Amino acid sequence: MKISYREFISFLLLIFLLNSAGVFSPSLTIRDSDFASEVEVSSNIINRLVMLGAFLVSVFFIFKTERKYYIKIVASAWPLWLLLFYAFLSCIWSDVTLTSFTRLTQQVFLIFFLLFVITYLSLDDIYGVLKKFSIIIILIGIICLPFSFAWQDIGFRSIHGHKNTAGYIFALAGLFYLCEIYIRGYKNKSNYIFLLLIFFLLVISKSKTSLALMIFSYLFVLTLKLNPQINAKTIISFIGGVASVVFLSLLLTDSSTLTDLGLDFTGRAIIWDFVLFEMKDYELLGFGYRAFWGVGEQGFSVLYGGDFDFFITKLNQSHNSYLDIWVMLGYIGLVTFIIFIIHSIIVINKFNYLFVSMFLFFTIHSFMETDYFRSNNLIWVLYILIYLSGIKEKVSLNDK
Repeated sequence: MKISYREFISFLLLIFLLNSAGVFSPSLTIRDSDFASEVEVSSNIINRLVMLGAFLVSVFFIFKTERKYYIKIVASAWPLWLLLFYAFLSCIWSDVTLTSFTRLTQQVFLIFFLLFVITYLSLDDIYGVLKKFSIIIILIGIICLPFSFAWQDIGFRSIHGHKNTAGYIFALAGLFYLCEIYIRGYKNKSNYIFLLLIFFLLVISKSKTSLALMIFSYLFVLTLKLNPQINAKTIISFIGGVASVVFLSLLLTDSSTLTDLGLDFTGRAIIWDFVLFEMKDYELLGFGYRAFWGVGEQGFSVLYGGDFDFFITKLNQSHNSYLDIWVMLGYIGLVTFIIFIIHSIIVINKFNYLFVSMFLFFTIHSFMETDYFRSNNLIWVLYILIYLSGIKEKVSLNDK
């Protein structure tokens, strides 16, 4: 049986997404009656092999692509290249230059792979991959239910490191099925069954934020469909702007005050206080790409995090994407990133309801977790996939 390029590339994209969801590098906790022991499957080697392999395949196929068409797509994504270029510059002043450069190389692999994917796959092909991905994620969640490693004290987390991670991955799968059934109109029994399973997994995960965001994002695109006169880009920009003002207000408020008001966001306020304190003298340029969190015993979080709260020494993010962009790249990098975000909103196709709902989910979720411009985080991978797909659509329309 002969396999077409399209089928092969769809399979590669599926593997890439599953890797980003942690399927090939799970974090397990084996719980006995009196103790819990961590069993970590190293993700570094697996991630690097998957990303390097994907990059090499993309380089091979790029030479088979119509050069002018590919160049137009690349040129249209200029804000992404500007962000990447500035991140490479930040390696110069990073205290861990090699680490920053190595981590940033993964971004190059990711972006080139997704560029290659969108040039060969249509939107229908990508939808097909997302459906397979959602089914596999749901089945893994169900299969894990009887096993002790799938549970932790604060909720169900399947094979993932934390229930919040499992929560947003399940929520994205649920968002796909909500759009598949109620927006695209595929109302068959299997779709309803998968949607019910997703709701069940989300409820037992106790990830309230992900469940609420999934429903909110779906209701938003349903409103768009029922009221085509509404401008999706304006609404998303407004929501992002309001969220930014709220978050800045939280940053400017003392964490003890937030705690007294019951708004410490599960300890996030203390993390943000720590980051703001350490950013003094680094505001303009930042620490360098991913040179602050998770860089070993000499990292700022390990050396000084205990002065605020000991749990900070064990963290690898600020639990806010926008704050972490500032930490890495300073004000200059943050402005560059905002330009990229604005361009992302511009290239979104209003009538691509699934992508619009995902984009809204990403925008809000990233105020509580670090998703953007970070390794091969699933949300970041899907963000770039949506962004480049939108650019491809615009280029294709202009060529007609």
